[in-house]
Amino acid sequence: MIKEHPVEHYIHSVKINESFFQKYYFHAVLDLNLIKVDSILKNGILTKNEIEQQKLPSIYTHDARDFDSKNGTQFVSLTRYPDEIAFSALFESFTLHTLSSLSFMVDKEIPISKVGERETFFDDEVFHKGGIASTELRGILLPEHLTCKPIRQVPFLANDLSCYTKTYLLNLIDCLERYFGKKIAKETLLESYRQLWDILEEYENPDRWISSILESQQKKYGKDIRDILSLLLEDLWANHIGKANPTYFDVLESLHPNIPVYELQKEGIQPILVKRNHE
Repeated sequence: MIKEHPVEHYIHSVKINESFFQKYYFHAVLDLNLIKVDSILKNGILTKNEIEQQKLPSIYTHDARDFDSKNGTQFVSLTRYPDEIAFSALFESFTLHTLSSLSFMVDKEIPISKVGERETFFDDEVFHKGGIASTELRGILLPEHLTCKPIRQVPFLANDLSCYTKTYLLNLIDCLERYFGKKIAKETLLESYRQLWDILEEYENPDRWISSILESQQKKYGKDIRDILSLLLEDLWANHIGKANPTYFDVLESLHPNIPVYELQKEGIQPILVKRNHE
């Protein structure tokens, strides 16, 4: 299972809705993790320091070596709509991330800077020092290729080699067990991990070729590690929300977001879930 980057599908829609995109900053959930989405809806977009202070599960983690959040210890990474968009995934985080992932829309009144804790490779990436409260979130942008996709077909691991280590996967399983309140059989996932790393050892520079490695695993074994994780998550979410074969939107809707959800379509943007009032 390879993550989709259907940039061309959305170019027309983006161009005719520039004023919409210029209103907000965007924070993409790159691994599409709906537990992370639930956490952001409740707690806001947090830095690593805030996650630790609040003793929350480390679901923001991408670097398995030291569980260092991509947001950094003190900063949150955001994307702004480029002034002269080129629709290049090489140097625009808007094109690479916002058009392929679920993204939170953030109020532009918050202060930002071009410099964070890490050097950025994207021309349109900016940083906010400190966390972003849930009250500063103005909506969720959901590209339509995700809306009706069954959970079992959604790739829940980012294209980052550190997400494919045993340490990372065990941490992820621990977060899932805490969220769903049940023990999870992880043998099949760990067996898929061993298969992946047997293939990975043949690559001289594996961090550059994770998509190719996943393709090789799928050809050799019939499923790659993303397939195995997605099947596991489908079962967990189906039991959790009481619906068989749930789609990505089914689960998102079950989280009862208190902000509107906008679907990015080929020909426009449509609200598909209206804001609910706080109870």
